[in-house]
Amino acid sequence: MSLSVTSTPKHNSTSVHHSGDHESPTVSQKELKETMCPELKGQTWQLDFELLAKALSAKTRKSSAPLVGPEQVDTLENYDFAIDKLHSQIGKAYKSFTHQKPEKSLVKKECPEREHYRDFINFMNKGIDLSWAQLPEADKALYRDLKFYVWDKPTKDGIEGAQPLKPDGAGILGFKADELDNLFWSPPAEGGQQIAIPVEVKENWSELVLQAATYARCMFSANPLQQFVPVIGYKHNEHSLQFLVFHRGGCTSSKPLDLDEPDGQKGFIHLLVSILTWRTRADAGFPAWYNDAQVCLPGRNAGDRSPLTVDINRILHYSVCVRGRAPRVFRIRVPAALPGEETLAGNLVPATETGVCRSAKMQAAKEKKKSQTSGTGSGLNPTQIVSGNAQKKASDNDDEAALADKVENVDQAIEWYPSKPPNLAEGDFAVLKLCWVPGQGPNNIFIEPRLLRDCSGMFGVPKHLYSFRAHHKAGCPTTNHLLLPTPENWESSWWPLWGETFELPEQWSLLGHLLGFVGHSLVSAKDLRSLVLAVVHAHIGYYNMCVKKYQHRDLSIGNVLMVDEPMETEPFVIPNPNATQREILERCKKLDINDHCIGFVIDVDMAVTWDSYFTEEHLGTKSVRLL
Repeated sequence: MSLSVTSTPKHNSTSVHHSGDHESPTVSQKELKETMCPELKGQTWQLDFELLAKALSAKTRKSSAPLVGPEQVDTLENYDFAIDKLHSQIGKAYKSFTHQKPEKSLVKKECPEREHYRDFINFMNKGIDLSWAQLPEADKALYRDLKFYVWDKPTKDGIEGAQPLKPDGAGILGFKADELDNLFWSPPAEGGQQIAIPVEVKENWSELVLQAATYARCMFSANPLQQFVPVIGYKHNEHSLQFLVFHRGGCTSSKPLDLDEPDGQKGFIHLLVSILTWRTRADAGFPAWYNDAQVCLPGRNAGDRSPLTVDINRILHYSVCVRGRAPRVFRIRVPAALPGEETLAGNLVPATETGVCRSAKMQAAKEKKKSQTSGTGSGLNPTQIVSGNAQKKASDNDDEAALADKVENVDQAIEWYPSKPPNLAEGDFAVLKLCWVPGQGPNNIFIEPRLLRDCSGMFGVPKHLYSFRAHHKAGCPTTNHLLLPTPENWESSWWPLWGETFELPEQWSLLGHLLGFVGHSLVSAKDLRSLVLAVVHAHIGYYNMCVKKYQHRDLSIGNVLMVDEPMETEPFVIPNPNATQREILERCKKLDINDHCIGFVIDVDMAVTWDSYFTEEHLGTKSVRLL
C-alpha cells in the first residue's frame, strides 16, 4: 500500500503516479505513442479468432472444473462459453453477410488512409446489424446499442496530462445526435458520449498497435479496474483487421483477418458476436463490486466473511498505465458509525492530506454536494472526506445516484490473513489497495499478501486485515490468464513488432489488500524530532521484514508513512541477540522504542523472498534504496 509510491518497472513505462492535486505537464500524442513501445515490448501475442472469441465471450465456470487456488493459473478449459451455444446463429449471420459481398464496399487498398474510414465503419456496422438479426434475446445484451462512427478529431478530454487523442473511429453505446460531437474517454456528469471501443486505421501494425495502446491507456484511466480493453485495428493497405485486446500483461490480438476473403469475414463475425454475448458489466471486464463511490468487500475480517459495503472517502494514490501493476489505493470507511463508538483508525486521519479527484462524473457530484453541505457527521473537514451518512444522503438525489452503478456482492474468497486480524467496525477508517500483480517463480507465488500476513502488526509494519483475489464475476478470477497462449504455444503465438527477443508471457492477477492503517507523508511531519523518529521506526519495520525473510526492494520517502499519535504494535525484540544486535536494542531502549510506533514501511508490491532473491528473475531491480 502506498500513498506516493514509484515502483521500479522492468521496462520504461508510461505509468503515471499520483498522490495529490497537482498540474501535470502536457504530453503530446506523439510523445505518448513513443513511450508505449517499451511498455508493451516483448508482451504482444496472437491467437486464432476462435480462441480469442472464447476468451472475450460471456462465460461461467464449469461445475466440474477443479478449484483454482489463489496462486494457480486459470485456463479456458474451466469455463462454458456463451458463444459456443451460438454456432448456428453465427453461421446464419456469416452467410447473410457474405451474400452481400461486403468486400466490394471497401475502397481500394492503395487509397489514402482517410478515404478508408467511412467504408470500413459501414462494413463493421453491417456486420453488427446482421449478427443482431440472428441472436436470441438481443435486447438483453449489454452492447445492444453498439454502433461505430467515423471520428478523426480530438476527443473532448485528455487523460493524465496528455493532449486529447484522435481515434479514427469509435464504437458508441446509444446514438444521441446532439452529443456525437462531444466524445469523451471519461464523460462529465451531464452531456457527452463515452467511447466503448476505439478504432484505429493505419498501414502497418507496429505503428497501429502503439497508437491503439494510447487509447487503451485512456480507457484504463476512465475505468481503472477494467480487466481488458478491446480496440479494433484495420491495416487499410491490406484490408486486414485485428481485434486488439489490451490487458495488464500487454496485448493479445486475433491473427490478421483478410476482409476480402470468406475466412476473414467469418472470423470478423465470430469476434463481433463474442462481444455481443455480454449481458452484464462483469462479462465486459468491469467489476460489479466497485464503483467510484463504494466497494463491496468480502468481509470485515477473516472470521466474519459476510459482504461489507464501504464508502470510498479518498483516492490516496493511483497509477495510470496499460501494462503494469496500476495500483489504486483508497481510504475507506464503514458507514453508519454509532455515536461515541471507538474506531480502529478514526483518530489517524491526516489533516494535511491532499486527495486525488475521482472520475469526472463523481467529482461533479462531489462538488455539488459540497456546495449544499456544511459538514458531515464525522466532525472532519467536509472538503476532505465524503463518508457514511453524508454519502447515503447524497444518493437520495436521483441525478447523483445515476452516476454510479450499485455495487453487488461477488464471492471473492479471503485467501491471506494474519492469525489474529483486527476487526473492521462501523465508523472505522481503513486503507484498501487494489493492485495487479504477476506471480513469481515456477509456482506463481504472490509475495505481497504473504508479507503483509506474516509481518502484520510488527513494529514498523501496518496491521493487515486480509487480502483477496478479485473476481469481477462469481467463479471467474480477475486475471489476464485466459487471454494468453497455452505454454505449448508460447513461442508460436508470440507477435514481435519492434525487433525484440522472445520473453515468457506475464500472468497477472488483481489482488485486494485491506489494512487497518491511515497515515500521512513524512514531508508533513510536525517537527524534526518526530520526523527522525518516524524514519527510525520505519527502518525497524524494514528490519522486521528481513527477519521474516522478505526483501522490500523499493524503500523511498514515498513508501514510509507516519502518524502523529503512536500506534500500539508488537514489541520490538531480537531473540538471542549477538553483540551488534545488543547494541541496537540498547539504542532503541534510549529512544524509548518498544511497542508504540509512529513510522511504518508500506508498499510491498515489489518485495521478494530472500530464498529466491538471487536465483529467480523478478520484475524490477535487485537494488535497495535505503532510507
